[in-house]
Amino acid sequence: MPPVEPLTPHDPASLGPYPLVGRLGGDVYLATAPGGEQVAARKLARPLDAPGREALARVWEAAAVGTPHILDTGRDYIVSEYVPGPNLAEEIAERGALAGPALHRLAVATATALASLHRAGLTHDAIAPERVLLGPDGPRLIGAERPVTPAWRADDSRELWQDPDEPPGPAADVFAWAAVIAFAATGRPPFGENPTRVSYGAADLGPLSGALRDLVADCLADEPAARPGAEETLLRLLGHAGALDTMLPATAPRAVVAPQVGVSRTVPEKRRRGGAVALAAGGLALALVSGAGGYLLAPAPAPQARKAAPSAAPTARPAAFPSPGASPLALAGGVLNERPGDPLRLASYRASVSDGATAAFARSRDGAGFDRTGGDNHVSVVSPDGRWTATIDELFVASTDRLSVEFTERGSGRRFTVPTVAAPLSAHHPAWSPDGTRLLLSLWVSQGATDVVPFGFVVVDPATRAATVVETANDADRDAFLAADPEVRLGALPAFRWTPDGREVATAYLTPEGRFGVRFHDLTGRVVRGFHWVGLPAGTSWFSPDGSSFVTTQCEKRHVFCVWDTATGARRGGVPSEKGDGMLGWFDATHLLFSREEKGEYRADVIDFAGETTRTLVELDLPGDDPLVQLFFLRS
Repeated sequence: MPPVEPLTPHDPASLGPYPLVGRLGGDVYLATAPGGEQVAARKLARPLDAPGREALARVWEAAAVGTPHILDTGRDYIVSEYVPGPNLAEEIAERGALAGPALHRLAVATATALASLHRAGLTHDAIAPERVLLGPDGPRLIGAERPVTPAWRADDSRELWQDPDEPPGPAADVFAWAAVIAFAATGRPPFGENPTRVSYGAADLGPLSGALRDLVADCLADEPAARPGAEETLLRLLGHAGALDTMLPATAPRAVVAPQVGVSRTVPEKRRRGGAVALAAGGLALALVSGAGGYLLAPAPAPQARKAAPSAAPTARPAAFPSPGASPLALAGGVLNERPGDPLRLASYRASVSDGATAAFARSRDGAGFDRTGGDNHVSVVSPDGRWTATIDELFVASTDRLSVEFTERGSGRRFTVPTVAAPLSAHHPAWSPDGTRLLLSLWVSQGATDVVPFGFVVVDPATRAATVVETANDADRDAFLAADPEVRLGALPAFRWTPDGREVATAYLTPEGRFGVRFHDLTGRVVRGFHWVGLPAGTSWFSPDGSSFVTTQCEKRHVFCVWDTATGARRGGVPSEKGDGMLGWFDATHLLFSREEKGEYRADVIDFAGETTRTLVELDLPGDDPLVQLFFLRS
């Protein structure tokens, strides 16, 4: 990376919410993100047009391994990760050519970035030594986003690395990659300083030898069709095509695993890119496996320390209810088929009891049945330790001017209320903290006669009888929300959930491209990290039992629930589903809970990671044309 130069009087003071600190060269600036992290901000010569926005969205969605990821975009700027360190040309000029493991690591890292881009249907079109940054956590290939603007095509730095007579495309990228690797090994362009020689001259491969020399030579073939693709190039670097097979469980009948490492819009403290690190050991080849069939979870990569990563799931706590017998328990309009060894207990539920009316129920203290705790529009949730039942009226505005949460101490039966928010705010999705000491409610705010927009959350402490309201959306956020497609807005209304350690909360949000992502907030409302590519969080318990993964929907065009790494947002796999399947959450470490409803008949099924039903946990026969069910489980 070039040294940071002072801003000139002609430079803007900021780009959007990012104050500029200095110049990195050309139209790229060092800037400061709202969270205090350093980022690279590029000013566009003119605002993005529709094709440019579409192209940029593809780059953003790809989140290609080995490239600095886009963090944010504005009308006339793009913000990406800042990678401190020299580019390859600077490193070679100062320290000389690379050899041995250093050269091989460079080849593997850059080939992975290229294969990841090509897998996403993208090409780079301008690979050169100046566009390989040697960051503290490995080489990064920069410039993947630049073809979205016409000015990029005017750049002539590609002359020494690509055949000027060959149109841009994957084969041209592979040629340029090989030319850069040859440059790293020799310290000079493989075709000299004469651009026309690229079209007809033999490449100077200098000290390259063995398999790497053969691979580079193949990638520099005159005929594009004779060159290996980027994925084949990566496999050859890793040793053999069977390297992919060694990463999968031997007993897996079918596997399509596509982990993707990405970066949040609000950057956490210096994080290591799991893909680039694993790549040095040959493991990142797994990130590029794809094919047909179902999804199975990949073996998780070794954990790495991250300041922003959630800690492990809370320590064991006493069971909220005694273990039931094998006999089904009666529910309103159905049965609960629990077993003594189940990892979950149904703690409360809300269900339609007549056409147009619902009721809330909570489990009795002895675990043998369920007691009615509220009427229409009421929701009750039991604390993880079984001490409290909290009940709210989601439509409180119909009867009072302020929402009061009713707390019942389950041992003594003592009740009291804690006043919280007033109209036009409304509260939804009650969720207890993992330690059972605080209740979280998601807040929406009404605007006009029909519009409802995000506001934030409130944390209620029954011990102190205090409620703390936290606003996470400002007026600009709400305006952007209202400008989005009405059909997708509902999913982006906050449904905050505690992270497994109880230190943060997380919810879905709507990206500028109209897709869903996940943001993590501290308890002051500050965004600490986010994963814009993961889709819509699914269920009331979307974090896995150990807290290391979470599950989303609308993450692919087909019906599948995707599983992601909680700390990094890396794709860990997915579970196939059918149209109409809903997600309730995790049953145990290897099974999920699906909800299925057809003509008033509702089931909660336990599903393995191959998408197969292993048993039915809840069966309900519901009244009305549009019945409602909400199930709330606790870990036993």
